[in-house]
Amino acid sequence: MQPPILQPFQHDPKGPNGFFGLSSTWSNYLSPLENGVLGRFEGEAADLAVFGEIPSEINGTFYRIMVDPFYPVQEGNPPVEGDGNICALRIHNGRVDMKIRYVDTERLRLERHANKRLFGLYRNPFSHHPCVRAAVDSTANTNLVYWAGQLLALKESAQPYAVDPDTLETLGYDPFKSPGKTFSAHPKVDPFTNELVVFGYEAKGLGTDDIVIYALDKDGNRRDEQWIKSPWPAFIHDCAITANYIILVLWPYSASSIDTMRAGGQHWTYSRDLPATFIVAPRRPSTFRPPSWDPSETSRVYTWDHALLMHTAGAWEDPSGNLRVESSRIFYNVFTAFDANPPADQHTPFGNLPLRADYVRWTLDLSSPSNSRMAEPTVILDMPGEMARIDERLLTKPYTKIFCPVILPDSTKPCPTQIPILTPGLDAYALVDTKTETVSVFNPGDNCTVDEPIFIPRSEGAEDGDGWMMGMVHRLDVGRSDLVVVDTREFDKVVAVVQLPFRTKGQIHGNWVDERVKVQRGGFVRGYEKVEVSGRGALEEE
Repeated sequence: MQPPILQPFQHDPKGPNGFFGLSSTWSNYLSPLENGVLGRFEGEAADLAVFGEIPSEINGTFYRIMVDPFYPVQEGNPPVEGDGNICALRIHNGRVDMKIRYVDTERLRLERHANKRLFGLYRNPFSHHPCVRAAVDSTANTNLVYWAGQLLALKESAQPYAVDPDTLETLGYDPFKSPGKTFSAHPKVDPFTNELVVFGYEAKGLGTDDIVIYALDKDGNRRDEQWIKSPWPAFIHDCAITANYIILVLWPYSASSIDTMRAGGQHWTYSRDLPATFIVAPRRPSTFRPPSWDPSETSRVYTWDHALLMHTAGAWEDPSGNLRVESSRIFYNVFTAFDANPPADQHTPFGNLPLRADYVRWTLDLSSPSNSRMAEPTVILDMPGEMARIDERLLTKPYTKIFCPVILPDSTKPCPTQIPILTPGLDAYALVDTKTETVSVFNPGDNCTVDEPIFIPRSEGAEDGDGWMMGMVHRLDVGRSDLVVVDTREFDKVVAVVQLPFRTKGQIHGNWVDERVKVQRGGFVRGYEKVEVSGRGALEEE
């Protein structure tokens, strides 16, 4: 069966993206999901409208990072290129305040001073204006992680920017003086050892196959640093951790040659010949090594067929010593800008590959030699899904609940196509119970998209997945964003909706920081001193 043919989007001159036929430097950035280049906003809103009731146990801050270009990006860029803008929602005693502020990266400050775009293609410094080629070109737009008292704005092409978690003021670059040139957008917290497990790929510069792995303790001190090699200069966006291992997930893209970049080409080249690949390395090589490994081995590589494993849910070690890893599995090229040789008979922007995706569980047999092919995975969610989260109190251990944004087969799509496009087309949430093998769905309604969710446990001792799922729903037909709170015991019902005053940009990733972890200071938004009644109103005495 041939995939449906994607019809080009036609702007209605009097429609929301038509602007009466007038052109702009933003015109090439428009798409049905942009809905008029929303965003490019900084500010705050106090005491947002809440419908229903936010449970009293929910107190903390939801930090979201959005791709929000301040200047139109150069044509040919993927949709993940653009400045990082933080949307923070602070919840306390059932009330919600919001603050939005750009990460003041070196890149953004240079462009704001020049009042124009200076940076070119994604991760290609040779495409930037000559005056900024030596600058840190990180947009800090992919993830926000709170660690060692600092909010880290992350982009895997560089080191983090430290941001004040209350004012959202950017404090500085590379707060931990980390090794190498790069820092993962997906470091993982080990809740049992209280460590942040970090890796960086292309760690010695453009196109290199060097990977650095280490951990940061609760005070930000580095330990267990090691350097390994990648089987090719690969795009390594996410990882998973167990008690003893880090598992790196390689995407089927290879870094282009320096000559290609110098000539104005893309940093990444998509390859249909590259397999889905995991690199497994011990987290503490000086004190732990798999019993079957040679003393000289620092890591092992395990492969499957061609697929894009975009994000992981979690991982653990089973009693036999095998590793279990759960991830998305996508059977087409999500980043079409990186396809240098699209097939002549392609039916959609994603090529002629089947437009199929699911969530699966992999088994990695560490007794098998490096470069072994993995067994067929077990499908745990047979529908397109991405950005899955778990009860992260159980990271490194077995778990049974997965919260996953999905694409429902019969919903009215917000795009002018019924093609299941990950991730902009995610339109509902699924709760997967792998113990009972059941799937519950929360459908926010037609003409919606949803962002990556977060999970908040009901109490410190609550069972796996017992609590609330929180996520942003974008209502494209009315141009509004709503933060929804769903009780995991009744997953098809909403207990609270927080109405934002406008539609925000969709986030890439976000995280919840509980009030018990980070004490919330006053002054998140503008407040008022005590006011004494003046007595000069209509009922004042003569």
